[in-house]
Amino acid sequence: MRQTKHFFVILWDAITRFNRNDGSAMAGYVAFSGLLSIFPFLIFATTLIGVLVGQERTGEIVDALFEIAPAHVARTLEPVVTEVLSGRSSGLLTLSAVFAIYVASNAVEALRLAFDRAYAVEPDSFLVNRLRAIVVVFVGAIVAALLGLTILLAPLILRLTAQFTHLQIPSATGLLSTGFGLLVFGFFTFGMHRYLPGRRMEPMTRVWPGVLLTALLWIIAATGFSTYLSFAPSYTVTYGTLAGVIITLMFFYITGLVIIFGAEFNAALNRLQTPARRHFTG
Repeated sequence: MRQTKHFFVILWDAITRFNRNDGSAMAGYVAFSGLLSIFPFLIFATTLIGVLVGQERTGEIVDALFEIAPAHVARTLEPVVTEVLSGRSSGLLTLSAVFAIYVASNAVEALRLAFDRAYAVEPDSFLVNRLRAIVVVFVGAIVAALLGLTILLAPLILRLTAQFTHLQIPSATGLLSTGFGLLVFGFFTFGMHRYLPGRRMEPMTRVWPGVLLTALLWIIAATGFSTYLSFAPSYTVTYGTLAGVIITLMFFYITGLVIIFGAEFNAALNRLQTPARRHFTG
């Protein structure tokens, strides 16, 4: 009973601080920066995928990544990415990737600013913040490449596992891919909570509650958003040819909301547990 009471106290504190720190406006900033950065990031990621696994497998891995993305968002992004990849020479694509790294880091900077507000820490210098954001872009691209490769190889992995263990493993490649994608999302979000703010949270166990809450809220919100789009297609009448862009922007906005709220939840949890101490270390 006491734990339940503490949970609701923490939740209410997180909601209050979320509103006080302009969480909704910050989520809008994250969404706008994310929309501007998504194509540069995908250009860089696909270029890196080509370096890691070869250009001939790049298209397959990109298709695999879009399989775990929300359908309406994938339908907006995939044709553009395919057109970019097929319409440029490798040299020009590599040059674009260099510029894309900096542009994509803007979205990371938007999240960093939201985390600094939530955790009430002073930001580092511009150079340190930008270098940290670029590192996150690199790591994100590598994670995307490995995730796409894993999804691509999932049927083979299941088949080999069944062959060597002599067990009847149900063909649940889609479920396996989604589950693995959520796991990667959780660990990547954990890394951002841990390293993006001006100071790191200690101990690491105080980061996981907000990350788990973020994952749960994201599943609920993404499912609800997809359901709404399926049963209320009037958005195409409202936005016309811009419908796909608006849907992608809304998806980024929802994602920004739950990630920022997860940070506020962690901060509220820390304030309740040890109000006299700060839980950040340089």
